Amino acid sequence: MRILVDTNICLDILQNRPVLCSSSTDALVLASSKKYKMFVTTATVLDIMYITRKSFQNNNNQKITVQKFLSSFKLLKVSKNNVAFGFTGIMKDFEDAVQASCAKKHFINLIITRNIKDFVNSPVKAITPEDFSVQFK
Repeated sequence: MRILVDTNICLDILQNRPVLCSSSTDALVLASSKKYKMFVTTATVLDIMYITRKSFQNNNNQKITVQKFLSSFKLLKVSKNNVAFGFTGIMKDFEDAVQASCAKKHFINLIITRNIKDFVNSPVKAITPEDFSVQFK
């Protein structure tokens, strides 16, 4: 199974968000133990670096931590067509639409996200980390 991990799941873990970190970590550990292929998009990497910049004591610590975290994932390039899909309005949230379009292009089976309501019109099924842990145990 090919799984796209949405930015918010990565941030749950990297920022050690109370309550959310545990379920996101559990989902990724389960996916890893099942030997599923996990992916993030290039947009996710950019967003993570921007959002977490104040969460770390220094820039070097941030780079090392994020790079180590991302080593478990394969990286998907966001294309011009993925961005164009974001502008169509088929999905309400632009960034999530780009993620979903990228997932479809790369034959992703499932997106793990906290915002399933934003993925209602996604071409790829989205699931919360909690539901993933229950359904794929």
